Amino acid sequence: MSRVCPLAIAAATVSMVVVMVPQVVVAQPFEGALTMRLSSKGANGPQVQEVEYLVRGGKVRVSMGGPAGAMSLLSVPQEQKVYVLLAAQNAYMEMPIGDASSSVAAKAPADAKITLTGRMDTVAGSACEHVTVASAAQTVDICLAKGLGSYVNPLASMQRGSEPAWQRMLTADGGFPLKVTMPDGSIPIEVVKIERKKLAIDLFSVPLTYTKMEMPRRR
Repeated sequence: MSRVCPLAIAAATVSMVVVMVPQVVVAQPFEGALTMRLSSKGANGPQVQEVEYLVRGGKVRVSMGGPAGAMSLLSVPQEQKVYVLLAAQNAYMEMPIGDASSSVAAKAPADAKITLTGRMDTVAGSACEHVTVASAAQTVDICLAKGLGSYVNPLASMQRGSEPAWQRMLTADGGFPLKVTMPDGSIPIEVVKIERKKLAIDLFSVPLTYTKMEMPRRR
């Protein structure tokens, strides 16, 4: 699963911010598909991968390609689990979901400063506000949107403890990162398409034909 690294980096980068803009109108829960473009620096130059991010009823399914075939990460808050679906092997693995419900006040590291800039932008046809997260090491710009549901990081459980402290801040309900810009101008994650549409419920459950595998032990 080493080729999943671009998603791991991007997911860790955007899982640390909170949107505090008041919601005036109560909107219907978002259901639909987002296409994300993930970029990372590799030994052979920049690596770019498109990822499908599906949302329905609080559940999230992130799908991508890989050397072993298609792989999906299924986050099911109702079960407090994340499932890794391996289509080529007709198999799945499961792990406890990251604690995304904890308050930012309790999780925010002391060296991180969040600034709501008030500067608005449009990404993939959706309005978002630029928020900066500054730490002793760097300042990251994240454009956050409302109305797309809470951002879920399916890889949170895998990456816990491996990212810098400021990256461990979690998005609060209602904030969704559409674009992340690093200090050097690189963009590790950007939503390039948003589609509001009905999705089949079967997409958010483990197929009955899949066999359970154990998660690899981490050293």
